[in-house]
Amino acid sequence: MQAWRAGLVMCGLAIGCGGALPDEGAWDEGQAAETAAGSCAPAGEAQRVKTVLPPSENIPRYAAMPESLVEFRGQLYFALNFEDGRTALWKSAGTGATTTEVKGFAALPPWTFARVGELTPAEDTLFFLATEAATGSELWATDGTPGGTRLVREITPGSEGSNLRPLSRVGSTLVFARLVPGSATQAERSELWRSDGTAAGTQRLVDLGAGSSVSWKNIRLDTAALFIVTHPTRGTELWKTDGTAAGTGLLQLIDSGQVNVLDMRNEGRRAFFTVLDGNNTEVWQTDGTSGGTLRLYTFGPNPTARLLGSLGEYVYLTLSDTDLQWMRVYRLRTGVASSREYIATVPNPYAGQPDAIPFLQDVSRTEGKIFFSIGIGSTGPAPRDTQLWVTDGTQGGTKLLRRPLSLSDEYSSPIYALGSGLVFFSAYEPATGIEPWVSDGTAAGTQRLRDIGPGGESAYPRSFMRVGERVYFGAYDDTQAGQLWSVPLQSTCLSEVL
Repeated sequence: MQAWRAGLVMCGLAIGCGGALPDEGAWDEGQAAETAAGSCAPAGEAQRVKTVLPPSENIPRYAAMPESLVEFRGQLYFALNFEDGRTALWKSAGTGATTTEVKGFAALPPWTFARVGELTPAEDTLFFLATEAATGSELWATDGTPGGTRLVREITPGSEGSNLRPLSRVGSTLVFARLVPGSATQAERSELWRSDGTAAGTQRLVDLGAGSSVSWKNIRLDTAALFIVTHPTRGTELWKTDGTAAGTGLLQLIDSGQVNVLDMRNEGRRAFFTVLDGNNTEVWQTDGTSGGTLRLYTFGPNPTARLLGSLGEYVYLTLSDTDLQWMRVYRLRTGVASSREYIATVPNPYAGQPDAIPFLQDVSRTEGKIFFSIGIGSTGPAPRDTQLWVTDGTQGGTKLLRRPLSLSDEYSSPIYALGSGLVFFSAYEPATGIEPWVSDGTAAGTQRLRDIGPGGESAYPRSFMRVGERVYFGAYDDTQAGQLWSVPLQSTCLSEVL
């Protein structure tokens, strides 16, 4: 039997096959025809891996949950930040017995904002940030064992700690930015650093100058990391590092002024990003070389442009008109400055109503498809509608999969696509609240995983992460806390799409 990549048509993971969902809205004939394509179900259903957190004192959407989920050495690693101030690094191989603490940190006063986070694997070393009373927040590393978990270096001596982020991997080396606070005599400044997991191998690569700052959105290519740097006199720059002093330097001047980064999409050998220059949005492409870094297009102030990602030789965007309240999908040819090309319209059933402006929420790209969620504004802080869409870069292949997702302004649905063509997300139903869902990119194959939240309460799933043949996530359940859950990807299929 072929793997998920072969095009399995999945009808449900925790529930059986069925027809259209009650609040999906109207579907065209092409979408309805997909319902008869096949029938698949996984070998198991979504289950709690282990109770890792005590009952929360917060309302469900603010409850502590497993965070910063990553794969390292074939296992799941994640952070726990307890509501009583304790923090910890944990790991799991998918069972309760193999879900254990790697390193725990004592509780600190709430004003310290102590956290474990920013888990970043770099071949044989997992880096993360953790806080202790004597050192503040600093860089830590582990080989996955309690004995192999250590403070790498106290970069900023004393209890104030260091401001280190974003963290990025280049091979076996970690590269990151450090913000150095200002003083009465000196302006704050930013630096680029590298670490091999040892104190001696944790060194500054470059001082970016007084008044400099580094965007928390960074680009990781196959052999380098790129950082957006702003400086009061130099403007906005794209810097590159391979983790060595000799391989660290200015790659491209983006703008002579200080502009804001809006979107970044990392895609292996190349990346795309957008910057806001005044009221205009510029779309850039880079492969990590000076010749391969260029501005593809500049959009005016209306419609608003947001980046989706690339498929083949094109990069796709959404354009939202704030006056006419429409959203459309366009594409630009990569590698050259070119004109935009219309692909499809995302209908707005609320057009003409006050503040019903469509906007992009989240994006996740997989092989041959881009999944994206949109919201439609209202006169209040919460959106009046939220929707999951998929596009394969064609008008016919741009389809609505599910609505609504989350209608809260305090929690938005995560979108997590796998290379197999599946996407995990969360969606709302009146009877169940907000629960985890999965889709294979068809209306028929878009289903709820399981009703996890107790008594109609929402589960507020977060942080989907695939490790092997399981997808892990955090969810609020009947323990009155956010716990670690997983769902297997193995399937038993009655038919396949060949």
